[in-house]
Amino acid sequence: MSEYRIIIAGQLEFGSERVFNQVVEQYNHRMENYYKNDILLKAENIFKEEELTLDIPRTVVVGSERHWLNTLNLLERVVSFSMAGSLNLWRLEAGKILDHHILEPKSDRTTVQLFNRGRKLVNQEEKEQEALAMMTKVVGRFARHAQAYERRGYVNFRLNNMDDALYDYNKSLSINPSMPESHYGRGLVYARKEQWEEAAADFDAVTKNSIPHQAIYWMAQVALGDTYMQLKRPADALRVYNMFTKRKQRIGSLDRYNRRINFLLGQLLDKAGRTEDAISAFERALEAAPDDKAPEESQIRYHLGLALQKKGLTAEAISNFEQAAADVPEAHQALEQSRVDA
Repeated sequence: MSEYRIIIAGQLEFGSERVFNQVVEQYNHRMENYYKNDILLKAENIFKEEELTLDIPRTVVVGSERHWLNTLNLLERVVSFSMAGSLNLWRLEAGKILDHHILEPKSDRTTVQLFNRGRKLVNQEEKEQEALAMMTKVVGRFARHAQAYERRGYVNFRLNNMDDALYDYNKSLSINPSMPESHYGRGLVYARKEQWEEAAADFDAVTKNSIPHQAIYWMAQVALGDTYMQLKRPADALRVYNMFTKRKQRIGSLDRYNRRINFLLGQLLDKAGRTEDAISAFERALEAAPDDKAPEESQIRYHLGLALQKKGLTAEAISNFEQAAADVPEAHQALEQSRVDA
């Protein structure tokens, strides 16, 4: 029988002691009588009576397909009773995702319906005030709605209401300290406020509460590397950027970072005396798609030329300086000097 690596993470809120007790009783009953204890999570490890929640910090276990299906089916039943929250479940084999499920409340309870309607407004242009009002209504009805605070924080961030965004992310994390989206959002607020140590702590927390198969994991890695640069910690920035460029997970939304991060990595490698690796990074930057936040091709070619020059590859260096000279004065100077030296 094949065994799989299974990852489960998330939190559910039930809103009342009566519902919580009902869910725990059903969970135990079904685990013992329907699934004969072939379940990956024991009730005593995940249900938190004092908070009336199901709380699963990122948990990695090994189990069979039967374990996976039984646990998934049981949690699908549990989530139908919840007021707020979400669960992520992944099944992997040899590092490849076979299944991924996001379980969220979809009942006809008013709070659930309000949140789901409000969430649709969050990313719509010119709907920000309506989205804020909807999320405010949600937390007014249910004060422990971590996702509603996170979504309201995101809208406030987009509107440049940094103090309001920070309040919302703090509220979200006081309810669910493991929520990667709120750590990422708060990290962006701290970065905007130039509170770099606090930003680094939040971006690091994202990677501890997500997995490399999620885009947010790598978005946080990029932000963490940028924060290390602000903190004058180039060795740490190099390490993080290097991890990003060597990631095995192919997530299309991350491609927009490739040119900028490879360029920054190339500069750091060059300063660290790793010239051959720097050349490879600059070449990857040139191969990547253009990006408004990345340097122009001419800047990349200038730095590539400098690295090639250090390796004694004069002809290749001159070629790159020639292509950069029209836009980069330093490249023109380097070109003239290279021709003299040659």
